[in-house]
Amino acid sequence: KLLTVEKLNISYGSEPVDAEISFSLKRGEILSVVGESGCGKTTLLKAQLGLPDFGACVTGGHITFDGAELAALDERSRKKLLGDRIGMIFQDPGAAFNPIRSYKKQLAEMLKSHGRFSREDSYKDVLECFEKLGLPDGKRILDSCPYEMSGGMNQRISIAAAMLLKPELLLLDEPTSALDVTTQKTVVEELLKLRDLTGTAMIIVTHNLGIAAKMADVTGVMYAGRIVEYGVTRKVLNSPVHPYTKSLVAAIPTIDGGVPTGLEGQPPLCVETLDVCPFRDRCPVRNERCQGRKHELTAGSNGHYSSCWEGML
Repeated sequence: KLLTVEKLNISYGSEPVDAEISFSLKRGEILSVVGESGCGKTTLLKAQLGLPDFGACVTGGHITFDGAELAALDERSRKKLLGDRIGMIFQDPGAAFNPIRSYKKQLAEMLKSHGRFSREDSYKDVLECFEKLGLPDGKRILDSCPYEMSGGMNQRISIAAAMLLKPELLLLDEPTSALDVTTQKTVVEELLKLRDLTGTAMIIVTHNLGIAAKMADVTGVMYAGRIVEYGVTRKVLNSPVHPYTKSLVAAIPTIDGGVPTGLEGQPPLCVETLDVCPFRDRCPVRNERCQGRKHELTAGSNGHYSSCWEGML
């Protein structure tokens, strides 16, 4: 396995989140993480980078990349690993670039820092990558600065930058949120080509269940900092077991004009203890059997896991 996460717990300052998140990822496999805003998807993604200052602290568990424990790496080893073997595409493309320096200089520096720069051949590769992502006027883009481009343009350029390094693991935080649907299709197709050509594994955080269905081999559904359902994407989305996953799927507008069903209430920021179900206050099927039930993923058929007894019996 390329990546293994085992019983991961995180705290936000003095607020602990005993999530006990566990999953593994093989080379070339794509995992999507879905759920409401604020449930911890981006935090889970950034924890894979092994950074000590991303706004939260890993307080327990293990993250192992290709046999190496990320928390045990020194700063020099971590810098060599990030970008070269582990890449990330941020939700905010402004986080990836200096707004007042040309893309040409910034992309050249990126490639040089990873030993991938070979003068004009590198610029040729950049232009080819731009064209694949629907950016045909590549020479003008290279001479431009990020502040001169729209959010969608910056997003595509940041995706191109990550693809140029061909990392073994690519972390994507809402990579298509700033794009129109036509460009989303192009980006998704190119990311899948990258996986097929290089065997890049990916973890994609998204609110778009359609993108999860198109790209992901497996899907984890997060709620209040915990994975409440996990399994093969087709089965999770077509035959959900957990009431929260059912609510997410029911909230999608249908092509026949059916009105989507909403979910009342607001999710908690976090639930400190594993002794209760985090979804209990909003659950439409809650009953006396839920009293005292701990949060724990239970295995069903064909590697499908859920933390709810409903549907798993």
